[in-house]
Amino acid sequence: MKIKTLGLSGLGLVALGLATAGPAMAHGPQGHTAQSAAPTPVETTDLGSGIYMLTGRGGNVGVLSGDEGTFVIDSQYADMAPGLLSAIKEISGDTDIRFLLNTHWHGDHTGGNIPMAETGATILAHDEVRTRLTSENTRAMGGETQTIPPADEAAWPVVSYSEEMRVYLNGQTIHILHLPKAHTDGDSAVYFEEANVLHTGDVMFNGRFPFVDVWSGGTFAGYIKALSKLHSLANDETRIIPGHGPEATRADIKALRDMMIAAVVAVEKSMDGGKSLEEVQAADPLAPWSEDWGWAFIDAERFTALIYADLSS
Repeated sequence: MKIKTLGLSGLGLVALGLATAGPAMAHGPQGHTAQSAAPTPVETTDLGSGIYMLTGRGGNVGVLSGDEGTFVIDSQYADMAPGLLSAIKEISGDTDIRFLLNTHWHGDHTGGNIPMAETGATILAHDEVRTRLTSENTRAMGGETQTIPPADEAAWPVVSYSEEMRVYLNGQTIHILHLPKAHTDGDSAVYFEEANVLHTGDVMFNGRFPFVDVWSGGTFAGYIKALSKLHSLANDETRIIPGHGPEATRADIKALRDMMIAAVVAVEKSMDGGKSLEEVQAADPLAPWSEDWGWAFIDAERFTALIYADLSS
C-alpha cells in the first residue's frame, strides 16, 4: 500500500467546522456544537499519581497536580474555562496553573488558553502550533476557501519545541513528543513516564473514525505511523487519555490503527480505474466499519472523502 502526500483535490466534504481559537463550531461526540452553547459539565477521572482526565466539550484535558505546581494538557473552549478551573481547584486546592501544553492548534484544545494563562500558566506547544496560532490559516471546504485569523496574542505558546521535550515536575518525567503529519503537522503526545499515563492528543479518537485535518498538514500515513509510535510507548497497564472519547487502552490504539490501514486499502481498491470520489462513495468501501466506527462528525462518507484526497494527490 502506498499513501501519497495529501491533497485537497476532489475533497467533497461539507463545511466540517474545524474549531478555531475564536468563536467557531466544535467537533465532539455530539457532532457540531456551537461555541455559544451552554458549557458542558466537567467530569473528573482520577488516573493515580496525581494525574486526572477532565472531560467536557472539546478535547479531553489532562492534569498533573502536586506541590511543585499544576501541569495541564489542553484547554477546550474559552467558555469551558470556568468549569475546568473549578475542577482543577478541586484537584489541587487552587486555580493557579504552572504549565499548559497544547497538543495541537485546534480551538477545542486551545480556546481556553487565555483564561488559563491569566492564572499564571506558561503555554508550551510544538513549533507548528505557535506558527498556526500566530498566523492566518486557510482551509478549502465545499469548494470555497476560508480564512481563519490568528489567535489573540495572549493565547500563543511562549515556549515551543521541535522534536521532543521533557518537563520534570511532581516526581514525574513528562515526556512530550512530536508526532509529525498525523492529525495536524504540530501534534504532541505526552507520556508521564513514572505513572505510565499517556495523553495522545487527537492522534487518537477512541472507538470512532478519527479526523485527519488535511488543511493543517495531517496525513493518513503519518496518523497510522503515529499510532504505531503510541502503541510502542504503551503497555497493557498504561492508562490512556485520548483526544476524544472515553479512557483508552493499548488494545484500543491497535484497533484504531488496524481499522485505518484496512480502510485505506479498501478505498484504494475502490479507486481502481480512476473512479471519481462520488463513484467511490457510492460503492461504500467502508461499509464493514461504518456502524462500529462512524459518528456524527466523521461518518463513512466523510472518512472515504478524506482518504480519497490523500490517495489521489
